[in-house]
Amino acid sequence: MANLPKDPAEDPKKESFWMPGKYVPTVHRTEQSFQACNDIVACFTERAKVEKQYAQQLSQWSSKWKSIVDSRPLYGSLMRAWQCFFSSTERLSELHASISQSLVAEEGQRVKTWQKATFPKKIFCGFKESHENNTSFSRAQKPWSKRLIKLEKARVAYHKSCQREQAALDKEKQANDNSEMSPEKKQKITEAKEKATEEKEKMRERYEKMLEDVTSYTPRYMEEMEAIFEQSQEEETKRITFLKETFLSIHSHLDITNNESVKAVYSELHHTLMSINDQDDLKWWKNNRGPGMPTDWPKIQEWVPPVKKLKRRKRDQRRKETRPVMIGGVKVRALYDYAGEEGDELSFKAGEVFLKVEEEDDQGWCRGVLSSGKEGFYPANYAEVTPE
Repeated sequence: MANLPKDPAEDPKKESFWMPGKYVPTVHRTEQSFQACNDIVACFTERAKVEKQYAQQLSQWSSKWKSIVDSRPLYGSLMRAWQCFFSSTERLSELHASISQSLVAEEGQRVKTWQKATFPKKIFCGFKESHENNTSFSRAQKPWSKRLIKLEKARVAYHKSCQREQAALDKEKQANDNSEMSPEKKQKITEAKEKATEEKEKMRERYEKMLEDVTSYTPRYMEEMEAIFEQSQEEETKRITFLKETFLSIHSHLDITNNESVKAVYSELHHTLMSINDQDDLKWWKNNRGPGMPTDWPKIQEWVPPVKKLKRRKRDQRRKETRPVMIGGVKVRALYDYAGEEGDELSFKAGEVFLKVEEEDDQGWCRGVLSSGKEGFYPANYAEVTPE
């Protein structure tokens, strides 16, 4: 029943109802509904003053011109017709005064009485419903949140181990290319690389175990959260239904004429009020603040090696140099997605096969040709030679 805000600009998956603490808008909906009641009372109390002032102005106008007309030399049916305007105005004045009284004494008091009964307060904790919902949501979400925290720690540890393994691989490659390094030292570097790889596999296994724990607990978590959410929806349904009835009752006081132009205005208003639909409102809340929101459920995030930036001066120098070109090229397959940042860089998707036409340079880049015929640079560690 709270105002329907604009769709959030943030990533809806991160702001999803299921994420830690994101149930709070549903908890706050109770306070917002209470405030809406205050606003409705204030709004139509002001309208009641307008009606009262209008009734007084009509009465003053009628009294002034009735005395003037009585002294004028008109008579018969013409006089009675003129005087009829004043009697009609007095009746209209009484009607608007009655509307003013009804808006305050009946509708305003009705909303206040319902508001007091519907929103019991809990000492020091605000509204009882908000406190109970917050407590229930927090209790249901706590075990899942703990698992989510453990999962994030496992993810960070896994990604760090991937970085260490990559560093060890790079070091091993440099050692193998160094003919002056002793075999003993090369052996140590190889052992360090194998240890890093073993550590990475352990971290991934732990990461997968944490993810499995989160995934297996998720159905229970969803069931508990939805049960609490549906209780909140039931209370909101009662509020929407009551205020719909209130609006329609107020409308019945204000719709006083059969004049076609005025009727058209009230007909349009009535149509808008009759369009209030608790199911549509609840559906919107569910899809934008509740379980229907899109969410980014945890999944494995593969580590992608960093790209070594080509220095522009060296790249330009490389263009001028005459480098040996592989005749026919060598087929390679992309290991990761890559989007070229410069005009002379290739862009490709993981799994795409293309040709390598020049070996890796001292900056870690190769030259290749895509199936489309485009030629350019790409990171050497983003593709591997395909088996014949």
